[in-house]
Amino acid sequence: MSLPCFTALFNILQTNYGLQPTSNISIEESVAIFLVICGHNEVQRDVGLRFGRNQETVMRKFSEVLTATELLPCDYIRTPTTQELQRILERLLVDRVNYPYFSGCVGAMDGTHVCVKVTPELQGMYWNRHDNASLNIMAICDFNVLFTYIWNGAPGSCHDTAVLTMTKESDSEFPMPPLDKYYLVDSSYPNKQGFLAPYRSSRNRVVRYHMSQFNYGPPPKNKEELFNRRHASLRSVIERTFGVWKKKWRILSDFPKYDIDIQKRVIMATMGLHNFIKISNFADADFAEVMIETGINDTNSENDLDDTEALNATNTIDGEYMARIRDNIVNMLWKNLNS
Repeated sequence: MSLPCFTALFNILQTNYGLQPTSNISIEESVAIFLVICGHNEVQRDVGLRFGRNQETVMRKFSEVLTATELLPCDYIRTPTTQELQRILERLLVDRVNYPYFSGCVGAMDGTHVCVKVTPELQGMYWNRHDNASLNIMAICDFNVLFTYIWNGAPGSCHDTAVLTMTKESDSEFPMPPLDKYYLVDSSYPNKQGFLAPYRSSRNRVVRYHMSQFNYGPPPKNKEELFNRRHASLRSVIERTFGVWKKKWRILSDFPKYDIDIQKRVIMATMGLHNFIKISNFADADFAEVMIETGINDTNSENDLDDTEALNATNTIDGEYMARIRDNIVNMLWKNLNS
């Protein structure tokens, strides 16, 4: 992060979250130690050599700053109220391509895997389809690449649909959209009330979805692909949000051997830091790059596999309701294209 952002961060950690200096180490140095570990994924021994401190001191300062930093999400990850969810997003109002078709959109939702280290007896629970142990982090973001909701802690073996079900059942404050509003989700989620998914391919018909398929292939061939292309373009904001978060905090790519609870705390702390940096509005090269909507990578495209639970959920009354909303959007898009 930039020097002005770093200065603002340690001032806030001291003023609002109780981080204090000691006789030998200033707050600035403590925060720098924490940021080097999380930003560069350096082991504490090497960090100690860099700062001229013993490993015990580095470990203690890392813990102190983590305790303060994990409070950032309370203030900087702001879940919209029911009244706010009823409004049309400003980003959509000025979007001549997608407004008014997607005027019911209130954000994008997806899951992403973060590698973790677990004991052998827990590996079965955390082992995912990519043959490594992970946490499946479900998040919602707005069009400013800010996290607005996080569910942290689902084992990597859980499919995205299962994580969503778990979240809604466990968290009474989950920001469920009002009637006629929805989050944009990929095909690993059910297309039902509150969650607008793309059209899926069937055994007899291939329907493209991911932006790379359109960027390096022919334009949409039918109205379902036209919808999917517009949907993917809007939903890509969650991919870009995950992308800048993981790029900035390299500890997420390969966790050192911390306890699983500490790993979860680091995830929340870095998500809070993500929002803090963006909201603080200091110049930041990572955010500047990710706000450019060209060259988007479909980082989770391999996860969008058919899921029986998602398909079954689609064939419900809620699924039929959302299918009508999706059909209305696709018909308006197709009519406008051919008018």
